[in-house]
Amino acid sequence: MRPVSLIFALAAAAGLGGCAPHADVAAEERTIRELERRWVKAVAAEDTTAIGNVYAEDGEFLPPGAPRVSGRAAVRSAWAGILKAPNLSLTFESSKVVVSSAGDLAVATGPYKLGLDGPKGQRIEDAGKFVEAWTRVNGEWKVLGNIFNSDKPPT
Repeated sequence: MRPVSLIFALAAAAGLGGCAPHADVAAEERTIRELERRWVKAVAAEDTTAIGNVYAEDGEFLPPGAPRVSGRAAVRSAWAGILKAPNLSLTFESSKVVVSSAGDLAVATGPYKLGLDGPKGQRIEDAGKFVEAWTRVNGEWKVLGNIFNSDKPPT
């Protein structure tokens, strides 16, 4: 092979090797939104297995006023405790989902509404915002971590 041809071949190979495929970010966003809808349904059904399976094996749940919860089993247990609240209602839906061009990471943010009966039977209502970090695990979207906090001022 002549030197010029070799240089051209190497340059072409290097250029092709550096081109990572771009994900269909709109399709990935729709997938994450659908997974989130299923998550909300799992909360309503008090299905801790389904809730836990939303998270990556090393996923984290970062509730306000409580310690960090790490690992799917611990997250499942934390959600089981939350679901014991009387007449719990929880809804959330991302208002923004940003997916990386490689389609392996995403961040979702949005509002939530929470309601439950307090210890004296009074209804407690809250509204706030959340952040979810999503990652691909064996081709499936999983929550790497999520955090939320109230829009109400601390009491």
